[in-house]
Amino acid sequence: MMNLETNDNVEEEQKPGLPLHLSAQDEAAGPWGFWPTIGFSAIISIVFFLIQVVIIAAVTIAALFRDPKLDINQFADSLLTNGLLQIIVVCAVAPFTIGLTVLFAKIRKGITIKQYLGFHNPGWKEILKWCLVVVLFVGCFDILTFFIKRPIVPEFMVSMYTTVYFTPLLWFAFVIIAPLTEEIFFRGFLFEGIRNSKLGPAGAIVITSLAWSAMHTQYDAYGMGAVFLGGLLLGFARTKSNSIYPPIVMHALQNVIATIEVVIYLKIVPNGG
Repeated sequence: MMNLETNDNVEEEQKPGLPLHLSAQDEAAGPWGFWPTIGFSAIISIVFFLIQVVIIAAVTIAALFRDPKLDINQFADSLLTNGLLQIIVVCAVAPFTIGLTVLFAKIRKGITIKQYLGFHNPGWKEILKWCLVVVLFVGCFDILTFFIKRPIVPEFMVSMYTTVYFTPLLWFAFVIIAPLTEEIFFRGFLFEGIRNSKLGPAGAIVITSLAWSAMHTQYDAYGMGAVFLGGLLLGFARTKSNSIYPPIVMHALQNVIATIEVVIYLKIVPNGG
């Protein structure tokens, strides 16, 4: 009789819906803490950087074999705005970034990958609402950029578009692969770990936006500021919707608008200025 009562108490302490093989302590664990999250994110970032270095080094060596008198510094600068190379990097980095992100989420007990990375369906109306917000944000920022006499279309974007050689690849890489990869990492893994720390949602929004803008080194200070503000918007949508889907779609839409602006610019100024 005593044993039965003890077992009843244990069952009462078990959280509803919790599998029998997981303890309440495992369930309470949730995402990784702040420092493990930063550590795992650093590993992903290092892998991201190393893949880029390997690709750029391989392209440079191949170019040197073709032309031993090649100016390496000038060639390296040209690679930063080479559209085809950037597409190769985006597509090569994606499986490693997503794979490591999913792996680090998977090995954490007490939370599923779906819960960890925010793969919850918020409904099409919620996604549409945030898409309208993106259009409004981009429109307002473009108006501001115009009035302070800065180029709406950065020169490097024109260079990338004109050196991609096969534009469907650019659309595929920048509208599908890049948003999916970056959002799963930044607004998925990194965001969730920071949000569940003492810094909370506000800290997660700001830190992920800073990290995201820092990786866009192709922009000048003004452009990186725009990326940071866009990151704040994506983080806010992630918080309010509790889903990774709105940020992914919003990110893709931002890239669509930016690419369309390049196309329009090249129609108006055929030689890119």
